[in-house]
Amino acid sequence: MANPNIVKPGVTYAQDYNLKTLVLLTPGGTFDLKNSLVELGYFEDIFSNSISGYLQISDSQGLIEKLQLIGNEYIRVSFTKASTTDFINDMLFRVNKISSRQLIGNTTTEGYVLNFCSDELILSEQYKVSKSYKDKKISDIINDILTGYLKVDPNNKVVDIEETKGIYSFIVPNMKPFEAINWVSTYAQSATPGSYGSDMLLFEDSQGFHFFSLQTLFTQVPERTYTYAPKNLDNKTATQDQKFYGVNSYQVVDAFDTLHAVNSGIFANRLITIDPLLQRWNIVDFNYKTYFNNSTQLNKYSIVNDATNRLGDKVYETPQAVLKFAASNKDQKNIPYIGNKPSAYSHDIFLETYIPTRTSQLSLSNYNKVKLFMNGDPTVTAGSTINFNLVSMDPATQGKELDKYYSGKYLISAMKHVIKVDGYKMIVEVIKESVPNQYVSPDTSSALWKNTIEGKL
Repeated sequence: MANPNIVKPGVTYAQDYNLKTLVLLTPGGTFDLKNSLVELGYFEDIFSNSISGYLQISDSQGLIEKLQLIGNEYIRVSFTKASTTDFINDMLFRVNKISSRQLIGNTTTEGYVLNFCSDELILSEQYKVSKSYKDKKISDIINDILTGYLKVDPNNKVVDIEETKGIYSFIVPNMKPFEAINWVSTYAQSATPGSYGSDMLLFEDSQGFHFFSLQTLFTQVPERTYTYAPKNLDNKTATQDQKFYGVNSYQVVDAFDTLHAVNSGIFANRLITIDPLLQRWNIVDFNYKTYFNNSTQLNKYSIVNDATNRLGDKVYETPQAVLKFAASNKDQKNIPYIGNKPSAYSHDIFLETYIPTRTSQLSLSNYNKVKLFMNGDPTVTAGSTINFNLVSMDPATQGKELDKYYSGKYLISAMKHVIKVDGYKMIVEVIKESVPNQYVSPDTSSALWKNTIEGKL
């Protein structure tokens, strides 16, 4: 996750980068692969625990045999902007597979792909966590697994963990480290003021590991503003600096999907809890409008209006569409014969908060998703925010106005860095759960609206 207080230089042109190191590390020594490079790509994703990538090379030296490649090798990559050394991406990856091996024409040259990933991903598959954590914050548990089991050294990789609220006691039952982290993360709630619900994720970028609430990521100052304008429009909305950071093309991956929103509980869902010890039950309804008014967003306005269906309900007023059931220990410690014996009860796990909200939050964050194609920039990472200016396609504006709803502040959820000999490009996936301008709500009392939803027109 980028530090919002540091202004970093960007890469203006595809050729404006310097691949300083591309080395294969083997038990027999090191081998420089820069002259064999065809394409290097690596992926960052806030919904994935680790980085992965590939290195496509052209090999006329028989390196697979000569270097005895078997999957215990490492690849070190470092690159920066060509005109500065102020910011260097320096990463070490574990080779995990060779694929697409074939001859190139009628020659003795082979082409193949070295697939790689973070060493921590391999370690997470090799070892298990079997440990009791008593009276701990979830943020402390995650830090212990990262540094104690996966041996992430904070001196070499960033370990940036947001503090969580609440005290928990967990027994991790022989789980893989990343599996254990993802399990306890579902309970985690940020201690940062203004955060609401349970939307915390562990992810890795080029600098290291981060455990943050989506809402905390939303509050970051945008890295910079990127602008897309069709070439046939006289774009007068972008500054000269914004024109340098232009988007070459874009693709709207997700705009809205009402059926998915209803079936996944984005706008409304219901949790029914049962306390078998105290023999009582409770109903908790998630209401998107209530959540929106109490949480932190990227932009100012909601992604839905207040239109009603023919039964008179708004989209966030039908919680019965998605039902979940869970056993709860809510307020057990307030019962005298339990609270007086601390060892007899677990800390409140707050499932009445985390289940309904997390059900919505992770899907809601992806409600609007756009893929941007642009020149590469090593300083841009998943988990950062940007402003995206999309010029309105309305011919009446003649390129003088921005799209009112698909422009705005976005969170970078995933990205692919692609380095070739002749250039450096990025494919950036950005998401948002709010819009910069308000959607108009219909006059539900009008005859026109009533006749429309009742099918009389």
